[in-house]
Amino acid sequence: MAQFSTVVHASLDKVWNNLLLKIDTPEKFVPGVSGVEIIEKNDAYVIRKMTVITDGKATILTEKITFVPYIVRFQLVEHPTFEGYVTNDLTFISDDRTEMTFDINWIDKITQSEVASQEIVQNAVLKTKSFIENT
Repeated sequence: MAQFSTVVHASLDKVWNNLLLKIDTPEKFVPGVSGVEIIEKNDAYVIRKMTVITDGKATILTEKITFVPYIVRFQLVEHPTFEGYVTNDLTFISDDRTEMTFDINWIDKITQSEVASQEIVQNAVLKTKSFIENT
């Protein structure tokens, strides 16, 4: 598992609302995202298909996203290489400060080994933090 936490200078409600926005418009928050399609959406979950470009290579993936205050989980449903999930977790610190923690729990489908992607999780957290603090 790769994990990264930071303090966002915004209220818990503002950060939470942005994590919900991230479900529909991940390209604002996650580096390399394009081609987002919401396949199914209801009060319990969202099924989303999107393309992620990493090192010039495009990967198409499908996720089932669940969300309960203050946790969003992105479960891989279809991915050519990995299985697992990403969790975005929020913790109240004060009226204008929220701790935001993302963790990536991915396993390589072939080797069944854990995929450590500290740089990916850190970049995702910092891009999300920047977007929230500047809106």
